[in-house]
Amino acid sequence: MAQPYPYQYKGVQRTKQDKCLAAMPLDKARIWLDFNECCAVDQESGAPLYLFSQADIVNDSEGTDVELYEGMEVSVFDEDLDPLGKPNALLAEGVLVRNTGKHHPAVKWLIRLSKNRIPYQSGADYVYWMSDLRYFRRGRGKPDSVPVEEASGPAGWE
Repeated sequence: MAQPYPYQYKGVQRTKQDKCLAAMPLDKARIWLDFNECCAVDQESGAPLYLFSQADIVNDSEGTDVELYEGMEVSVFDEDLDPLGKPNALLAEGVLVRNTGKHHPAVKWLIRLSKNRIPYQSGADYVYWMSDLRYFRRGRGKPDSVPVEEASGPAGWE
């Protein structure tokens, strides 16, 4: 996790933590999340909780400052290799919650991932691949109706 630092935001001294910018095209602006930093499971929903930020201001994948708050819905990404070894982005949606636990006291914000509403090809409940979105961009409906090689993604997607 990057170190937070003092930052002037909207005329007020705050803290900011720089997140990674996207090196590959994404479907929309997202905030980087290290998917290796799963720290707990939400007691009520069973959803995974991840360490998210030590500061109230982060930047999204396009470099825009984002002010964090309790209950904020965020879209996240992490760059990785898919099961075939090709560059791909892991994607997820979630809600920010303040870290009130004893563990990881330096972390101010956690993200509770939201369950996928669409049955992506990856089959995961909370995380999906950027390439999973290719199936829906062509309007084919079912995720397994178009082979990955035939699907098109966002502009610049290889």
